[in-house]
Amino acid sequence: MNLYIESLEGGYYVVATGNDETQKPVMADSGRPQTFNSVDQIREYFHGKHFDKVWLKQCTPYDEMVGQADNTEKTLDVEIAW
Repeated sequence: MNLYIESLEGGYYVVATGNDETQKPVMADSGRPQTFNSVDQIREYFHGKHFDKVWLKQCTPYDEMVGQADNTEKTLDVEIAW
């Protein structure tokens, strides 16, 4: 099982577990996706759990910064050490 961390604007993170084909978001008791304020907070939440790979996904505003059309589908996916 993998852990997928997505960085959102405003300094928030949401996470999902699963594999490349099937990912399940981590939900809060309220029924909404659990949000985190840092990767360290995510580490604490999953303390003692093992993941095959941990991925960090960030939208990159590069196209918009150089005057091109905004491309919301362009993301940077990086495997991080866990």
